[in-house]
Amino acid sequence: MTQRGIFVLGLTALALMVLALVFTGQRSQPELLDGEPLIPGLHGLVNEIDAIDIHSAGGVTAVRLRRDRERWRVEDLHGYEADFRRVHDLLRALAAASRAEPRTALAEWYPRLGLSDIEDPDARGQLVSFPGRDLPGVILGDRDQTTGGRYARLSGTAQTWLTDQPLDLPEDHMDWAERSVMDIPAIELAEVTILHPDGDRVRLRPADEQGEQWVLLDLPEGREAAPRWEIQPVTNGLANIRFERVRPHSETPADAVRALYVTRDGLNFVVNLFADEEGNWAHFSVTAEPSAVRDIGDVEVTAGADEQRLLADAAAVDARLSSWQFALPERKFGLMTRRLEDLLVAQDS
Repeated sequence: MTQRGIFVLGLTALALMVLALVFTGQRSQPELLDGEPLIPGLHGLVNEIDAIDIHSAGGVTAVRLRRDRERWRVEDLHGYEADFRRVHDLLRALAAASRAEPRTALAEWYPRLGLSDIEDPDARGQLVSFPGRDLPGVILGDRDQTTGGRYARLSGTAQTWLTDQPLDLPEDHMDWAERSVMDIPAIELAEVTILHPDGDRVRLRPADEQGEQWVLLDLPEGREAAPRWEIQPVTNGLANIRFERVRPHSETPADAVRALYVTRDGLNFVVNLFADEEGNWAHFSVTAEPSAVRDIGDVEVTAGADEQRLLADAAAVDARLSSWQFALPERKFGLMTRRLEDLLVAQDS
């Protein structure tokens, strides 16, 4: 190796040593001992936290989470119910996160770790704060490619840290909502009716006790029902419903399609379905009153043996759903608004 090559390697080694010192900080200082909680005091307050804000670049408050009694809600979605598990996992991860390794305390190095002040319009990190609590906010920066932990810095402090947690933090408030509306498979239903404003009606009932075989009622003279594989998806209209957007319920358009799903234990799910420029919407109401069924097609239904239990169940589910309109995926919306002709064997032209 030439003398010049040795000199270059020497400069490189020196530069790496300087960088190492900058990013590891001064380990000899007792206040920088690693292994301490990332957010002091959070662990003992996890069950008392009732507000979380997530801020993004430019100081924008991207997500506001608030706890109402036992439920977390997304303020940015008109207070709709939050995904409890996601909020719980965030709090648990933040409370468990420790200062695994100290990094730089020099502000000019913050951008390299994604830890610039959140007011910076070019900031890559996220600030998590706890309104109403005497707890420091924490800026979460880039993820370390080796350990998977995120870099972090407490608000108002200079020292940065590598944490031992990945601390995933979506900035879209929709990702914090409880997207699952309901999941009632066809085997739990006793009747499905779809009524269109022009009088077109689809009526389906199970042909066996297991609810696995369904028949199409009110066949027009000389027509034949479509194969089972075309009918069965319609009976699963309430199965695995997840919304794309949600908004408070205001009014139902006069031209809405009305669908009824009657469960085997006597609950009646009435769904008003309509489309506008913002999406394909569904509004749910739930009752255990047999008279509610006659309103959309004279379908005879018995409320069940334990009417008080049914009424209580219906009231609880209705309270959760009836104040909202849910934007459904196009395929799900299409299944819930089928016409009779869609479920008949096509006629020869």
